[in-house]
Order: sequence, then structure tokens, then C-alpha cells
Amino acid sequence: MKTNIYALTLGYRYDASHKGAPYTLDGVHWFNHGDLCEMALKHCMGFKAEKDGNGKWNECSDIAETCTSVKSSRATLASDLTGTDMSEMLSRYFAEVHSTNFSYVAIIDDTLVEYNMNAEEFNEFIRTWASVNERKVIRFKSTSAKMLRWLEERVA
Repeated sequence: MKTNIYALTLGYRYDASHKGAPYTLDGVHWFNHGDLCEMALKHCMGFKAEKDGNGKWNECSDIAETCTSVKSSRATLASDLTGTDMSEMLSRYFAEVHSTNFSYVAIIDDTLVEYNMNAEEFNEFIRTWASVNERKVIRFKSTSAKMLRWLEERVA
């Protein structure tokens, strides 16, 4: 696992009155936290800060240029994975996923921290920090100090 730490220079605004999508870059288009993390990482990497077209996880990547899937606090892995349990769902996911790089992003004050993983590392991360919820989707836990310590311990 690798980590990249960036100064967050993407100009965004937060407005709690926009329930579910409280972030904006332009005051017109509003995004949730996961979308903001994806766009901010793209910006930090030198790519255009735009939300991908919500393409399917097995057909495209969030960052096409690096074949990277981007996840953040409380993200859903994929909304259409089927299986009787997490192991079955993850077997399907890793057999079919388009991405070859996987990044977990945390925004802390004016800093963006990216934890970039290969498939094996991401699988371990999911099994440790996600669970199948009542809607039968794999969802990550909220970013916590304990999670960040766990990630930092695995940085090469």
C-alpha cells in the first residue's frame, strides 16, 4: 500500500441545507462526500475535477487515466453485487471489477490523504472495514482514527 498526501487546493463550499449533497464547486451542481473526495483526488493528481458518469464498477473506473476506483467514508462498494454473504459478493467483485488500483480517500482539514492499494490489499481493507448492510450491499464504516492507524500500519 502506498500513501499520497496532498494540500487540498480545490475550492469547494459546504452547505448543510443541501441534504445528502452538501458540497459544491460552482454553487449550481451539488455533490455528496464521496463525489467530493473523488473530484478532489483527481484535482490533486492533475486531472480535471469532475464527477465520473457513475459508470458501472465492472465497466469503468472513477479515474480512467490510472484505472482507479475511489472510495471514502461510508461508501458503498457496488450497489448490484449479489451473493449469499460477503465472501461470495467479494469473489464476484474481484473477478469482474474493471479497476486495477483502489484508493481510499480521507479529507482532514485542508489535506487529502490517499491510501492506494492493489486488489489484495483492498480486499483485506474491505473485510476489515466494511460489512453487508440491511439493503444487502457492502458498505464501508465511517473513517475513524482507528481505521487511519490500521491503514498507516500497512503503508510500504
